[in-house]
Amino acid sequence: PTEEWLAGVHKKMPLQTLQCLIEHVNPSLEALCVENEVTDQEEVLKYLKMTTLVGILPVPHAIVIRTYQASSYTAMWFTSY
Repeated sequence: PTEEWLAGVHKKMPLQTLQCLIEHVNPSLEALCVENEVTDQEEVLKYLKMTTLVGILPVPHAIVIRTYQASSYTAMWFTSY
């Protein structure tokens, strides 16, 4: 892929949550690896499973519940499929 294509895809991808996760976990994970000389993937996964992200990740948007409202367009849609 070209750099222009990658830049276009990057703009459309919602990476805020992943970036927030990496910024929070990376320092503590690096410290764990240095202090305990961790080289095993299983130890890293064990640490990640014990880590909570409550209060770190952005709050999800509210769920909006909409009621069904009949119209000629919805009736046509229901009868055609």
